[in-house]
Amino acid sequence: MKKCIIVPLAVVVVLLVIASFFDLRIAVSIYNPQNHFSEFFAVAGMAPQIGIQLMSPAMLFAVLFEKRRTMKAPIVAAILAALLLAGAALLYVTVRDVLKETRAPAPVLIAVTCFVMFLFFLAALPFAKKNPDGLLVTALTGLVAFTLGYAVLQALKTAWGRQRFCTMDNAAEQFTKWYIPRGGGYSDDFKSFPSGHSFAAMCAIWFALWPCFIDGLKKYTGLILTAALLFGFAVMASRMICGRHFLSDVTVGAAICTASFALAKKLVCRRLVDFRINTQRIPMNG
Repeated sequence: MKKCIIVPLAVVVVLLVIASFFDLRIAVSIYNPQNHFSEFFAVAGMAPQIGIQLMSPAMLFAVLFEKRRTMKAPIVAAILAALLLAGAALLYVTVRDVLKETRAPAPVLIAVTCFVMFLFFLAALPFAKKNPDGLLVTALTGLVAFTLGYAVLQALKTAWGRQRFCTMDNAAEQFTKWYIPRGGGYSDDFKSFPSGHSFAAMCAIWFALWPCFIDGLKKYTGLILTAALLFGFAVMASRMICGRHFLSDVTVGAAICTASFALAKKLVCRRLVDFRINTQRIPMNG
């Protein structure tokens, strides 16, 4: 196995072993619901996921717009219909997630979101003309990774039904180990495992794919990936401090995201698209 797979896997295993014994103790020791650090990242932590939800469809629309003259009309129509459906679904998820963290009026939020997606479409057009293959791979990888990971995340939240620490009246009696599913996680108070914010924050690794279509970023790929991981770790810590999640919750949430990107990278880059870049590989190390 490659080192880039062994190291993250070893980190996840170690953290889950620690969490098996000290999940509750760690939660009790660091709990501080008034912490400004956690309050800030409660909102900022969703930004990378929202970035994928808004930017990836816009990028795909830009590629389709650039390639429309070289494709048959039925194919263009079919792809356009699929993109519109995907864009509508992502718009719904985006608005719903943002409404959980803010009090913005839904109609205003929908209008602003659509306008932002349109701006991203305009911004992507020059790259679609210069490097459509790289832009296509970047957008598809983000879209596939988010879709796969988000589906797994929501399924586990419902299946596990783990209560959030901040909602417990008697933690000693209500706490459950991370590896014991209870089911019935339909209320938000019982969706602690895995952490959605940790998943959302780790989506920042998507930006390490941008050197695929922006040549000037290639030398900064490692720096971008490092910054993305540090941001993800900060959000993970913030969710534990505010009592919304345990160590095991944030570990699995982040692991689902990174695993989804690894799988999406393989599906998109090695099987679906034959694109041309100097390195012949996505410039991403994890």
